[in-house]
Amino acid sequence: MIFYVWLGDELEDLCNLLFELSNEDRLRVLHYLREEPSKVSGLARALGITNQEASRHLSRLTEAKVVLRDADGLFNLTPLGELVLTQLRGLSFVAEHPAYFASHLLNEVPQRFLCRLCELEASTPVDDIMVVLYNVERVIDEAEEHVWRLTDRYDMMALPELEEATGRGVEFRLMQTRGFEYPPDWSGTGIILRDARLKGVFNLKVSDEANVFLAISEKEVAALSFPTQSGRFDYLGFTSKDERVINWCHELYEYYWEKARWGPGFGSG
Repeated sequence: MIFYVWLGDELEDLCNLLFELSNEDRLRVLHYLREEPSKVSGLARALGITNQEASRHLSRLTEAKVVLRDADGLFNLTPLGELVLTQLRGLSFVAEHPAYFASHLLNEVPQRFLCRLCELEASTPVDDIMVVLYNVERVIDEAEEHVWRLTDRYDMMALPELEEATGRGVEFRLMQTRGFEYPPDWSGTGIILRDARLKGVFNLKVSDEANVFLAISEKEVAALSFPTQSGRFDYLGFTSKDERVINWCHELYEYYWEKARWGPGFGSG
C-alpha cells in the first residue's frame, strides 16, 4: 500500500520535474542562470538559440518553479532550482561513467555517502590496473602525514615504499575488508613493519562492513574502487587530487575505521 501511494503521488511529481529537465537546452538555461541572472534576449544570445525558444524554455521552467522572473525582468533560479541542480550533479557524475557503474556495486556504501556522489565529480577514471598500482606506490612515496589503505589483499610491491614512509614518520592505517586474502607464505605485517608498529605509526583494523578498495594520503586519492558484480575487485576506479574528493574518501574511511575491530596485537583488541 505504501509503495502504491508513492507511485501514485510522489513519483508523479518527480516524473513531472524530470520531464522538464529532460531537455538539454533547459538544463543549459538552468546552468547559465546559476552563474548570471538574464533577460530572454541575453539568454538566447549566450546559448545560441532564438528568443522564441528561450522564452518557451523559461516559461516551462517558471511553471516548474525552478526559475522566477524578478521586477527588473531578469530570470533567476529559485531556491528549488539551486537545489535541483545540486542534486543532479551526483547523477551527472554517474552518467559520465555508465560502463563503470553498470558493472560495479555501490549498494553497500552508506546512503549518506551515496547522496554526496557529486563530490567525486573532479575525479579521474583509471581503467588500467598497472596505473592503479603505480598511483598507489607514488602516493605513498609523496605522503608526508599519513597513508590509509582499505583493501581485500596486500599489495606486496608497495611494501618497500610503506616501510620507507613509516620510517620517516608517516602514519599508516591498514584496514582489511571482509573476505581478506593473504598472499601465499605470508609472514605477517607485524614482522615487515615491526619498527613502524612499535613507534605507533602503523595500525591495523579489520572491517566486516567495508567493501571498498581505497588508498589515500593527505594529498591525493590514489585509488577509489568498488567491487564488480561478482563481489570481487578489479581495482579499477577513480583517482584525484581535488580537495572535495579527498575529503569524501577520508570521511568514508573514518566511517569504516570507527566501526572496525582492531587486528591481532593492535589497539585494545
